[in-house]
Amino acid sequence: MLKARVVSRAARASGRRSRVELQDVVEGQIAEICRDLALEAKRMRQLQEQVDQLRTVIREWGAQSEAGSDHEPINRGGRR
Repeated sequence: MLKARVVSRAARASGRRSRVELQDVVEGQIAEICRDLALEAKRMRQLQEQVDQLRTVIREWGAQSEAGSDHEPINRGGRR
């Protein structure tokens, strides 16, 4: 299938697009959109994985903070 830009240039040169040329242009644009959507979906999956990893790290950090807070708080003078 020809790229949409190539078909449109050829059609402009002849002055008018045929039905087949228009169909090729539309199909080419749809194919480009599908590729773009596939890339965006892949990127969204990657971002979701990163968010999940970050949540895990934050939970671990929070658990460590809670475990370390068993001690009495230290005041400004360094005394408990």
